[in-house]
Amino acid sequence: MERLTSSSDAASQADWPAKAADTIDAVVTTVRDRTVGPLTTVAKALVYGIVVGIVGTAVAILGAVGAVRVSNIYAMPDWASELTVGGIFSLGGLFLLSRAWKARRAARRG
Repeated sequence: MERLTSSSDAASQADWPAKAADTIDAVVTTVRDRTVGPLTTVAKALVYGIVVGIVGTAVAILGAVGAVRVSNIYAMPDWASELTVGGIFSLGGLFLLSRAWKARRAARRG
């Protein structure tokens, strides 16, 4: 016995490849948005962080050299200006080290 199909059944059977393609496209878009978006953000943050670190290091070195040169020319002898700039960097390093120790203790306490 031959089955009679209505026009809506025939239209839906003819439209299934388009529906399947739309479903696949929606799934791929969802997966891409959930993976590629955050990974792109992480990659940008990593690259910008490296650039900021390199530029910051260059600025710190040039600033220290400039401070020693200016103090040599206008204020102090060589050893005193180098001692002053070295002391400033040492105090800054001790400050950062004390903050790291506090953070480590806080993490251990949990």
